[in-house]
Amino acid sequence: MDKASLAEALKAHRVWFDSLGHEGTQAVFNGKDLSGADFSEALLVEAQFQGALLCGANFAGADLRGANFQDANLEGALFFDSNLEEADLMWSVAKKARWKGAKFNGTYLQGADLREAADLQYEQLAKAMLDEDTHLPADILIDDLKREDPPDPITS
Repeated sequence: MDKASLAEALKAHRVWFDSLGHEGTQAVFNGKDLSGADFSEALLVEAQFQGALLCGANFAGADLRGANFQDANLEGALFFDSNLEEADLMWSVAKKARWKGAKFNGTYLQGADLREAADLQYEQLAKAMLDEDTHLPADILIDDLKREDPPDPITS
């Protein structure tokens, strides 16, 4: 997808969102190769990225509440200060993705591969939905997320 087509899709999605679905078009990028695409600061609430190839994509500051990234490849993607509340990242591959300041409240991470992720903190994941198939960075243990007082990674 070229930059002009992507910009048009993002504009149509904003109209769709602002009109509560009465106008515009929901962004559906399922199965598309959008590696390296710039979605920074974009409004992508409930956008569809299922099975998409998004390696190195920039989602910094994006509003991704309820977006569907199920089975997507997010390796090396940037999610600085993005809002992923109630987004679906089940079975996605997000190795080496960067998450500083990202919000994960109610985010579905079952089966997601977050190994080698950067800037990911216990506090971010505390309200996310994880399971035994979720692969976290080596310094974050899933059992510690279930504790009320997770260990300080600096002192432990």
